[in-house]
Amino acid sequence: MPDYIPASDAMFNIWQGTLVTSVQTNTAAWGILPADVTALAAAQALWTTAYAKGGNKNNRMSPDVQLKDDVLHSYTKTLRAFVAQWLANNPKVPNSERIRMGLTVKTGTHTPTAAPSTVPVATIDFSVRLQHSITFTDQDTPQSKAKPEGVHGCEVWCKLGDATAFEYLGLCTRTPFVAKNDDVDAGKTASYRLRWINAKGEQGPWSSVVSAMVVG
Repeated sequence: MPDYIPASDAMFNIWQGTLVTSVQTNTAAWGILPADVTALAAAQALWTTAYAKGGNKNNRMSPDVQLKDDVLHSYTKTLRAFVAQWLANNPKVPNSERIRMGLTVKTGTHTPTAAPSTVPVATIDFSVRLQHSITFTDQDTPQSKAKPEGVHGCEVWCKLGDATAFEYLGLCTRTPFVAKNDDVDAGKTASYRLRWINAKGEQGPWSSVVSAMVVG
């Protein structure tokens, strides 16, 4: 299967720009962790600077080219990991968007995947100020971090303080999920509930609610 990452530096630069812009535009809609998008943007900034210098054939030196190649290697690894975690199998990303981003669209017949039937079991680490680290496992395999077969990730919803309804925080494909709060939330109680979701977007039953105070 052809690689979705362009071989030439010029085409790679155009491709990565389109992908990052799409991700930044659709972060919430696709359930991507904002922290991961921030890290991707930081990697892109390093590439943009290195390419501007090392990619200019009329005004560059050998160290500029070497730096550009080193940054390209690192940035490519970052992009592949991001695509694998958030774009390749995320049911919230339409195939039309994958095509626009130049990604591989999977085709063919697959064995049907059943909707999740078990629930995540969550624990909260609140040792870091204004932060909750939510570790989750499956009810049937509480000693393992592995997701149930056919499950793409875990939806995390939160109700903070006096709020009456739970709000969607994001889709996490590996434990833990980190929820960050603002200073004004210090002292409030955050309640979380989780559920598995498979690659087709089918959701499982809700977990029990777990709660912890936001430490200021």
